[in-house]
Amino acid sequence: MPRHGQWGREFASPLQALQSELNRLFDDYWTPTRAAASAADAPPVDIEPATWSPAVDVVETADAYVVTADVPGVEPSTIDLSVTGNVLTLRGVKPDDGQEPAGLLRERRFGPFYRQVVLSGEVNFDAAQAEARAGVLKIRLPKREPAKPRTIPVQAS
Repeated sequence: MPRHGQWGREFASPLQALQSELNRLFDDYWTPTRAAASAADAPPVDIEPATWSPAVDVVETADAYVVTADVPGVEPSTIDLSVTGNVLTLRGVKPDDGQEPAGLLRERRFGPFYRQVVLSGEVNFDAAQAEARAGVLKIRLPKREPAKPRTIPVQAS
């Protein structure tokens, strides 16, 4: 026989709702494109699977997001940056240096990379800036200005 609380609901009902919400949050965290609004925001299918992912730092200031990514050995002009809604996408390829893999130790990564960063708000992509120096890519994404309230005059007829 189910136990009922003071409002007549089963005790398991809120726990099931909490479990469902936690599952949804984890799904959104591990696959941020699921949270995107349309199929156009899905991961690209035109590139081979990523073999490595650059480490990133994201800092939010009062007027912008600053994303710093480690991309050593990647030619800056070959990096593709795009923003859809509040998701920043970085992709590119780090070319192999041509050394034979027969060395004693080989930890450096080569090949295509793909990384998405979910930001807490939308950005003004037209004012975005990116620069690469010494294998570090720094992207500054100004926040989109919130809509300002406007008054509409009422005409007497």
